[in-house]
Amino acid sequence: MKIAIVIDIYQDKGNGTSISARRFVEKLRDRGHQIVVLCTESSETTDNNGISIVEFPIKKIPIFQKMIESQHAILAQPDDDKIRKAFDGVDVVHIYMPFFLGTRCAVIAHEMKIPVLGCYHISAENITFNAGMKHLPGATSATYRYLRKHHYDNGFIHDIHCPSRCIAGTAAKYHYIQNLHIISNGYDPNFRPISDAERPENTNGKIIITSVGRLTAEKRQDLIIRAIGKCKYNYKIVLYLAGKGPKKKYYEKLAEKYHVDLRFVFLNQSELINLLNCSYLFIQASDVETESISCLEAIACGTVPIISNSGMCATKQFSLNKNSLFKKGSPHSLAKRINYWISKKEFHDEMTTQYAEFAKKFGIEHSIDSIIEVYNGLLSPKDGEYTIRDYNNALTLTVQTDEHNRPKKEYRGILKKLNKLIR
Repeated sequence: MKIAIVIDIYQDKGNGTSISARRFVEKLRDRGHQIVVLCTESSETTDNNGISIVEFPIKKIPIFQKMIESQHAILAQPDDDKIRKAFDGVDVVHIYMPFFLGTRCAVIAHEMKIPVLGCYHISAENITFNAGMKHLPGATSATYRYLRKHHYDNGFIHDIHCPSRCIAGTAAKYHYIQNLHIISNGYDPNFRPISDAERPENTNGKIIITSVGRLTAEKRQDLIIRAIGKCKYNYKIVLYLAGKGPKKKYYEKLAEKYHVDLRFVFLNQSELINLLNCSYLFIQASDVETESISCLEAIACGTVPIISNSGMCATKQFSLNKNSLFKKGSPHSLAKRINYWISKKEFHDEMTTQYAEFAKKFGIEHSIDSIIEVYNGLLSPKDGEYTIRDYNNALTLTVQTDEHNRPKKEYRGILKKLNKLIR
């Protein structure tokens, strides 16, 4: 099968979506599929290992460009002729991001009669949060409606890949009528418990807490610093923030204010696996997450997580215990959870094994099996049906549709209850 992957930021190693896309591309190539990637121009000169890369110039967005670049979210300027040439012989188009390049690719693929799989890796909350509209009434719902109308148009995109139940339920809540395929982005099997992990320098006798992600307001690392500052075990804790971003200097000052031993790192895979195996806790504090592979990688290493219970934080699906959840936006609640796990070491050590075992069903190979199944389904579509399927948790619901391709009225009450349940 020849598959086109459309993602603006494919070659950016500091963005979780691009990391997930590259992992999918490499695994699909290893399965014998031919891959062409459409993305922005990059200064990197890495070997593409047999993967065809079609680059487009960067599209500058007045006023917002600096903010966009700080989020590692560079956008591409589409070129119709180049897109059509890249799609020559392609069987399926898989679009990761709902911006200029992705939207234009969906239209052109439709014109060329190539089935399109959309993705919901970027939620409306990601956009409104970073645009400074988090607290603007109606901004988030308006953004969901805008994306539905201008990108996820049912005439071009009939199916959507959702990395979690949370985002699938949200898409359904905002009346997206495409088939929803819930498939984890999957973690690399190299993330696992190891017996020979080496503790970082100057951490003997210390409790290591780690968080991974861009250093941005959206990821709420400020909550982690404040919580550790309030923690009764503060003097024992070393906090590692693995990532880059515009909030680094602010976090340095915040850590100094709260007397937190904070260390910034940007690690390769083997170094990160080592750090996670040395970590007593992993914290995911974001208000908004469509999945969080970094948290999945942590629990695969047996690291006990503490996760925000935010309604738009899909990462909470990885919690196996109520003490692995804290109240959204509350450093006091987070400090309470940190204190709990440190004081309950015996229970903590039992849970490390349970978390590592639980993570196995989200492995990358299972995700690749699932996405290939979706691709094959796109090549043989079933008219008159609407389906929500969770490939990680054995859930499938299929109902009949009306003449507008919407679920028939008699099924909408059931779907509404299901959408609330899966969120």
